[in-house]
Amino acid sequence: MDYTNLSGFLGKFKELLLKSDAVNKIIVDVITSHLSYPIGSNKIKIKGTVIHIEGSPMLRSEILIHKAGILSDLANMYPERKFTDIR
Repeated sequence: MDYTNLSGFLGKFKELLLKSDAVNKIIVDVITSHLSYPIGSNKIKIKGTVIHIEGSPMLRSEILIHKAGILSDLANMYPERKFTDIR
């Protein structure tokens, strides 16, 4: 069995996972710059153009207060990806 083709195929998924980790890090950095409460990258899920954040109601309320600024900063820092909403 030839494993070189398999490693090339799996390499594509590795690149995608590394990109998603980088995107989560950018999102965490932008959000924590606007908030007084740090969040972990494991609390962020991205579905299409919507960012879903798991957390307390207080955290979610503070994020919604700063929503426009966060989305604006994300558009400036990561122009390849357009995020439309934070929930």
